[in-house]
Amino acid sequence: MIKALVIVPYEGLYEMMKEIQQEVEDILFDIQLGNLYEGVAIAKEAENNGYHVIISRGGTASMIQEVVSIPVIDIQVSGYDVLRIITLVKGFSRKAAIVGFSNITQGAGTICKLLDLDIKTLTITKDTEVKEKLTYLKNLGYEVVIGDVVTVQAAKQLGLTGVLITSGKEAIFEALEETRRTSRIFSKLQQDVSMFKSILDYDDRAVAVFNHEEKMIYGNEFYYHEFQWFNLEDSADIKRLIQETASTRKKQTKTVHIHHSFWEITACPKEETIVLFFEKDLLDQAGINKGVNLNAIEYRTSTSYVPISGKSSPIQKVLKQIDQYSISESPVWISGEEGNGKELAAHSIYIKRKTMNEPFIVVHCDLLSAEQLKDLFQKYPAGVIFLKNIDKLNFDLQKELYKIVKNENNKLQWLASSEGNIEEKIKDGTFYRGLYDTLGQSKIYIPPLRERREDIEDLVHVFISELHPKYGNEVVGIRLDALEEITNYDWPGNVEQLKQVIEQLFIQTRSFYIDKEDVENVLIKLEQPEFKNDVLTSIDISGTLEEIERQVITKVLEEEGLNQSKAAKRLGINRSTLWRKLK
Repeated sequence: MIKALVIVPYEGLYEMMKEIQQEVEDILFDIQLGNLYEGVAIAKEAENNGYHVIISRGGTASMIQEVVSIPVIDIQVSGYDVLRIITLVKGFSRKAAIVGFSNITQGAGTICKLLDLDIKTLTITKDTEVKEKLTYLKNLGYEVVIGDVVTVQAAKQLGLTGVLITSGKEAIFEALEETRRTSRIFSKLQQDVSMFKSILDYDDRAVAVFNHEEKMIYGNEFYYHEFQWFNLEDSADIKRLIQETASTRKKQTKTVHIHHSFWEITACPKEETIVLFFEKDLLDQAGINKGVNLNAIEYRTSTSYVPISGKSSPIQKVLKQIDQYSISESPVWISGEEGNGKELAAHSIYIKRKTMNEPFIVVHCDLLSAEQLKDLFQKYPAGVIFLKNIDKLNFDLQKELYKIVKNENNKLQWLASSEGNIEEKIKDGTFYRGLYDTLGQSKIYIPPLRERREDIEDLVHVFISELHPKYGNEVVGIRLDALEEITNYDWPGNVEQLKQVIEQLFIQTRSFYIDKEDVENVLIKLEQPEFKNDVLTSIDISGTLEEIERQVITKVLEEEGLNQSKAAKRLGINRSTLWRKLK
């Protein structure tokens, strides 16, 4: 019996491997979700746990090969995989290109020619070429990039739409056959390797080792537990700390904000590396003791974001204003209904203005306290501040904020958003005019989705492309009559509500295309009033436990307007568990 560890980079492939697992008898494999560095962390323990082989995909497989001595099998991209994705992006109204290694582009180029599709293909030989190729495509007006995980991540950093080529069952079965062939050759080479075992894995601190190029070459278990969804190589603060320590060759300690928490980081030079020791800063605990809502402020340094999508005149006007206001550092006020992309517009301005050292600081004004307002601007005298829902800030704090904004000594850039009619709030005395006059020098109004229905088709295809690698089912598009139903709906929750509905439809669809009937059923539920009685009063308890559980989840999901995040939070489970139970 071959014992294999399968490390997959996205959730859809995880689910597909679970299904195939039931069909294979001669390979005993465990499946874990992990992309790039996460996958490497999982793979490092594989040999100690008695695995004979590791199965992975793309860039994750390549990185794993560098750190283990047991065989690593790569799930290759097949022609079927490429054809599925090309079919998916046919509905895009924007220029698309395929970027990847030759194993992707050769077959993809042939398929595009056969189908007479205007999709450009560019071949790379190493991952460091990706950014250059994508920048070149962006300058030529391309907005959609198809490729593997590395390509998609780089695309999003440049503000392009990245579409991941996912793996189908054909490619997986071929990888399993390669596993059998390889295992016969390397079966006697399985050995217990503990070279990298260290006491650092048992430390209650997060520990990471970086080289002088700011590339991480080691992280202990606690490090990966704390930062598994955050790549510290992209942190400007971490880069500066490594550079300073490498230059001075002296130990130093600094406090840095990472992923919603403050960390005290000690940097120690060691030969050709810099060792970082992370400990939670007492500032976080102090905030808890004061009753401060730590979710009121978000610090972001990642440049990855989803570009604003749409071809209507109103949204094109918004995009032009974003470009225009990104040239200067003057304040920008973004208004519009809930869920229509005000934060996305603010982030777009930040991306276009960004330099190496500027964080994007999101201030949730409905949660902000006076203590946080004061501490925030003392700690960060420079950066881009996005005052989200500033109209929900209480009047006293508005006056305090006005004093800070008018302070000529700070180097802050100001972005603000609001939902209501600010002029009416100024007239009734609930909003301070001085603050509005100062921050509203440049204004962007994002119209509701019902006033720009021609954008809906493009948004639907964007959302489907994003969901495909997440869930891994066979959906590649939507029927025209189903799209017409969606386009004619008023969408009171705007783009965010549309996205939630498309995700619900994507999960429940069992064919290649979303049908009109499914759309009608979902939209009917959206029009129903919220349930006032307990959710269990309408549950049929005569069925099995699994059936009852599904009924409860469905009812809660309906009550939350198909918002999976809210439903999962209410049920006390994560979103992945939610959609798996609904499958």
